[in-house]
Amino acid sequence: MAKPWTNADGLQVKFANYWNDKTNFVNRPRATEMDGVVKQLVIDYDLVVPAGVQYTADLNNDGTIDGFDLMDTYLPAYASVLRTVLYVTEAAAGGTSISLGTFQRAGTAISATSLITATEGAIANLDTVGARTLGAGTLNAVTAETASVGTVDAYVGLTVTGTFTAGKGKIIIEYIDPLGDAP
Repeated sequence: MAKPWTNADGLQVKFANYWNDKTNFVNRPRATEMDGVVKQLVIDYDLVVPAGVQYTADLNNDGTIDGFDLMDTYLPAYASVLRTVLYVTEAAAGGTSISLGTFQRAGTAISATSLITATEGAIANLDTVGARTLGAGTLNAVTAETASVGTVDAYVGLTVTGTFTAGKGKIIIEYIDPLGDAP
């Protein structure tokens, strides 16, 4: 199947079969509808992928997935994360750990461990079906004046360390967007 490419305007062009391939929607957040002020991002993760940050877009058409697409779901500038929870649906095997953090569109890390650090993402916390792990990255802090995601939109990226042969689940990020989607 042909992979999406980035046109001269910086927009990703996806081919018709892109939408039928479920693997194109794994390891990337999607927004879910919620009533009230609290919003939610959900990531269906699969750890059987090459190690490294799971970017979604080839920004310069060189064959390397190295950033995020404008159409990807993100945490808006100044969003305040309330909590991040990882649920295991298939026990992880192989590999070392995962982390979850925030990135700029170009792929530069804002903080690659701001939601789930390698401590919570260690394989020992990913190998029991039904287990729940709370993220303890800096954006999940429960102290006075906890920092927001910052002044730019923050794309969420999963980083895989080691070679996993199994491991699936869901990550749920709950946040408040105090400014709407401010520029």
